[in-house]
Amino acid sequence: MANYFYRAIAFAIAVSFAQISVISVASADISRTITSKYGLNYMTGGVGHDEVLAMRPHAKDFTLNLLFSEGASGQAVTDVNVNIYDEQDKLAFRIKGAKPLLYVNLPAGKYTILATNNGVKLRYKLSIEGNTNQKVILNWKDEELDARETAE
Repeated sequence: MANYFYRAIAFAIAVSFAQISVISVASADISRTITSKYGLNYMTGGVGHDEVLAMRPHAKDFTLNLLFSEGASGQAVTDVNVNIYDEQDKLAFRIKGAKPLLYVNLPAGKYTILATNNGVKLRYKLSIEGNTNQKVILNWKDEELDARETAE
């Protein structure tokens, strides 16, 4: 499962950069853990191959690993707004402008993720048990993007 997750990341990044021809250099502090105002540690990045490689070793240090993509090819998505609610529907975590990879350290419990990309919302429910590592891919279906990829 872990290999599939990292292959999906690599494929999404490669397709994204092939289509938009952007070169990104990983920043020196990409592996820096940030503490949210809700007291949870997190990291976000994954724009470009170097950032993916810099973040990969840290994935196991977080209870939730999110990958944001769109279309059938899994093209990486940036600038995602994410709200995570606990089982009492209380906001537990919020970030605006997340990159394709978002790692969050959630305590054990049941959560609902509400992620928004270009005004389109995805909802995903999950349970975190102890210090287990959950990997979740949120993919926005993009019929226009899928049609262009099929035509090529």
